[in-house]
Amino acid sequence: MEGPGVHHGSVAGTGVVEQLWIEARPMLASGPPQPLVAPSGEAWSFEVKWDGVRALARLGPDGSIALRSRNGVDLTGRFPAIAGVGAALPTAGAPAILDGECVALDGSGRPTFDGLHRGGAVRFMVFDVLAWHGCDVRSESLDERRALLAGLDLPWLTQEVWAPSAVFDDGDALLAATLEQGMEGVMAKRRDSPYRCGVRSPDWVKLPHRSLTDLVVVGWVRDRSGGGVAALAVADPAGGLLGTVGSGMTQRMSAALLDVLEGIGVAGPDPALDLGEVAAALTHRVGDRLAWVQPLLVAEVRHLGRTESGSLRQPTLVRMRPDLSPADLPRSSW
Repeated sequence: MEGPGVHHGSVAGTGVVEQLWIEARPMLASGPPQPLVAPSGEAWSFEVKWDGVRALARLGPDGSIALRSRNGVDLTGRFPAIAGVGAALPTAGAPAILDGECVALDGSGRPTFDGLHRGGAVRFMVFDVLAWHGCDVRSESLDERRALLAGLDLPWLTQEVWAPSAVFDDGDALLAATLEQGMEGVMAKRRDSPYRCGVRSPDWVKLPHRSLTDLVVVGWVRDRSGGGVAALAVADPAGGLLGTVGSGMTQRMSAALLDVLEGIGVAGPDPALDLGEVAAALTHRVGDRLAWVQPLLVAEVRHLGRTESGSLRQPTLVRMRPDLSPADLPRSSW
């Protein structure tokens, strides 16, 4: 299949792809805007924001596939099903470099990050192309890069292991649909945008469905230096342990909280807590840096809901709520 500015690969083309593979890093999105509103106008297109592991995939001319994370970590062995479909893809599509997300789907077809760690079936959702037929195509528009994949029926070729990420024109409708289905959110992308490796570009905007929730502080994690608060252990109002929130913790907040937390410390978790799977994972991760406290404080946390194991997804500490006590929180909010 041909495309704009693209020709079939050669030995020289293979070299172009190999050099790009050494240097390439995924393009990153800006945002989210506040309030959470999708960009308007025909210049924008929209996709589901997949809850998985971002990866670049290199298709070799011999049918081999290599996977690499956004931080350069080799993922080929971690996702053998995704890397093992090379023989099913037409050699005319190689050498190439694609951008996508390794995801696991639950029984309802929704992505679940926990599923990636539990050995579930994984999929590779492809949403961009950096190189095709041995040529660097990053300067082409997003629509032109997407068109390079239009002639490949990836789900049929790979028995549903690979699939293109569907593109929509109505961002507001997709935001509403993904919110209703409990998905992570939406990606908005300018149709004319080039692919800029490693750049957090305003041409791509993430629109996540983050909830803002008041939670009970039930413990804290001392930082590795021993002189401050690295994270707070939090629970829902009904007593379900939700893990820790460290993102958003400033030095000023850490210093202000340290004496307070040490003053309400207890030997173990509150008996009313439902520890579930979260406590064991938390203890394994932070060890003796975890300290429990009386459930007296409330923290406001922004997050993407719960994982299957019960912990918070991508939590960020917004502020402490000295105006509230745990008794003020509605137990039905979860």
